[in-house]
Amino acid sequence: MELLLELDPDAAARREPQARRRADVRVYPSPLDGMTTMAAELPPEVAAACFEVVDRLAQMLKADGDDRPIGELRCEVYSALLQRPWEHAGPPVTAHLLIVATLASLAGRSTEPGEVDGLPITAAHLRELLRQLDALGIGVPDGGSVTLALTDDDGTLRATATLDQLRKAARRGCPDHPDEACGCAVLDRPQQTDRYAPTAAQQRFVHTRDRTCRFPTCGQRVGWVDADHVFPHACDGPTDCANLCCLCRSHHRLETYARGWRFRMSPDGVLTVTTPSGITRTTRPPGMRPPPPAASDPPPETAIPDHAPPPF
Repeated sequence: MELLLELDPDAAARREPQARRRADVRVYPSPLDGMTTMAAELPPEVAAACFEVVDRLAQMLKADGDDRPIGELRCEVYSALLQRPWEHAGPPVTAHLLIVATLASLAGRSTEPGEVDGLPITAAHLRELLRQLDALGIGVPDGGSVTLALTDDDGTLRATATLDQLRKAARRGCPDHPDEACGCAVLDRPQQTDRYAPTAAQQRFVHTRDRTCRFPTCGQRVGWVDADHVFPHACDGPTDCANLCCLCRSHHRLETYARGWRFRMSPDGVLTVTTPSGITRTTRPPGMRPPPPAASDPPPETAIPDHAPPPF
């Protein structure tokens, strides 16, 4: 889906009004015994916000001591909100969406698609979503927040900051060279902490960098993942962004308890997972480009004998 949006964003934009007119709520058999699936086709940001509300209410029930699986609680909340919205007396919740876009897309210089909570949307849709951001429109929506991700040219995340933090850093400048146009960094990734639990700044950095569960082929959305210590904290693994990655609860448990699995991560967030049988897979943070292929010597020339038949 992301590739189609990138290759032909204009066609996607043209088809969107027709897709909205064809959208519907559908009911069909579930692969689970005795169950039925109910699905609705919605714009990405609406679907992400609806799921976030259902998930937060289910998490509240879980925190209150309900021992049923979280999926069952989400289904109960979903059903109650649809059938008896007037009876829902739970506390108000606010949906938090992770919107990812490049400045070039926001400014209209690129058709590169963005994401809302891992769901792809077109650059035009992103610009419509974010039209209130100041300078280009960048501003903080009521009840929400804006986090900016600063990357190297190859897409490696270097720092995250709120708008206020970015403005303060720009005003403060370099403390060592206040009157010079130096190249010192005034923003970088969060400092390591001695605690087990990552700081709020580390959580923001790691979730912005990874966006999904980093286990190969998983891709569980960032709202369902934990910031896991790649090298265990109990074995002196630091609580540092270079040792933290996003894993869904299932793969977090596998990394923690399963024998024979090996997880390693480079300082820029490239994760390597090796199975007990020795198979190795590597995942890069979304948006990080792979290194260029290493230059190799050209193959030696081979003389072709005159009597060799075609093709040579």
